[in-house]
Amino acid sequence: MRELFHLEPIYKSFVWAGRKLIDEFGLDQSLDKIGTIYCAIAIPGDLDSVVRETNEPLSQFYANHPEAFGCNEPEFPVRMTITCNEGFQSYQSHPDDAYALEHDGCRGKVSGAVALRESDHVGTWLFGHKASSREEFRALIDAKDWDNLFSVLEVKDGDFVHTPAGVIHGGWGSGIVSATFGTNGDLTYRFYDNDRNDPNRPLEIEKVCDCASFPELPFCSKHVEPVKMDDILRYDYYDVDGEYVAKKFKVNGSGSYSYDGFLIVTCADGSGAIANEPIAKGETILIPCNYGTFELKGSMELIAISYNEKNGDKA
Repeated sequence: MRELFHLEPIYKSFVWAGRKLIDEFGLDQSLDKIGTIYCAIAIPGDLDSVVRETNEPLSQFYANHPEAFGCNEPEFPVRMTITCNEGFQSYQSHPDDAYALEHDGCRGKVSGAVALRESDHVGTWLFGHKASSREEFRALIDAKDWDNLFSVLEVKDGDFVHTPAGVIHGGWGSGIVSATFGTNGDLTYRFYDNDRNDPNRPLEIEKVCDCASFPELPFCSKHVEPVKMDDILRYDYYDVDGEYVAKKFKVNGSGSYSYDGFLIVTCADGSGAIANEPIAKGETILIPCNYGTFELKGSMELIAISYNEKNGDKA
C-alpha cells in the first residue's frame, strides 16, 4: 500500500493536568486543561483515533484494512501519546493483558516514556517497590508509608523508562512534556489518589496487590545513543515482540528510511514532510507496512510507534 493516512488527535483533561500542552502545541485556547494528547489509540467506544481519509475510528480501520498493518492481532496492538503531568497524578499500576481481561474485560498496559526535550536535568521518580511480600506491600499501602514502599529511580531528561505491567509509579508531576508508547490499553489501578475520594477515580488496592511482583521486576532508565542516517538522527528506544516498538527521529535536512512494519509517526516539534506529505507539530501520519523507502525532510522531531508479532515477524 503506497498511501499515507492522517490520525486525528484526541485531547483529554485530567485532574493532574495543566495548560502546558495547550500552549506548547498551539491548541485552541478555549480547551480545558489538557493532560494527554492521544496521537494513536484504538479502544472502541472510548478513546479511538479517527482516520481522516476514511472517517473511520482506528479500531475499525484496522479491521477493515489489514493490508495496512500486516499483523494477526485481533485488535490494534499499540498506542502513543504526548503527556504532561502538572499536578498529583495518583499512585497506581497497570495490569497485564491476562489479568485485565479476566477481571475487567479489556486489555492491560505496558508502556514506556521519554522526555521530549533532552537536558542535564535529573528527575527523581517514585517507581517500583521495596516490599518482600504481598502482606508487607499491603501493610505499607494501608499505613501510607510511601518512603518504605517505593523505590526511587533517577532519570535524566531524554532517557527512556519502560514500565512493566504491575510496577507501581505516579505522584507529583514535574511539568515535563513526554512521549509515551505502549500496548493499546487504558486501564489504571490506583491505590492512593491524594485523598480526593473521587468516585470516577476509584481505589483498587486488591488489584494492585494482585499484579505486583515479589521481588520487584528489574527496571532502569536507559540512555539511547542515536543512529545517524544522512541528516537524520534515529533513536531506537524499545523493541520487544508482542509489546511495542518505540523510536524518535531528529530531522535537520533530509534523509531516507525504510521499515517493513507499519509506522505511526507524530511530529513533536518543528515541521517538514514524510514522503512529500507535509507534517506539522502535533500532526500524526500512519505509514502502512511494506510502504518501502520514504524521505524525511525538514527541521522536526518525530516520535514513532510500531509492533512486532510475538513470533518475531515484523508487523
